[in-house]
Amino acid sequence: MINYILLYKIRKKVKQILKEKIDDEEIATTKKSCIGCLADDITWEIYYLLKEEKHK
Repeated sequence: MINYILLYKIRKKVKQILKEKIDDEEIATTKKSCIGCLADDITWEIYYLLKEEKHK
């Protein structure tokens, strides 16, 4: 079962980190960049990593 509350918290933190990196010009963006999409992809990867660690 997916823990959507945990997923939301991870996504919120990932978006914050990405925005800080963009402001510091550590990540290049274009007019077609979707920060939310990138945050979603990273969030799901982190979520599954945490889930795997929990089962070990």
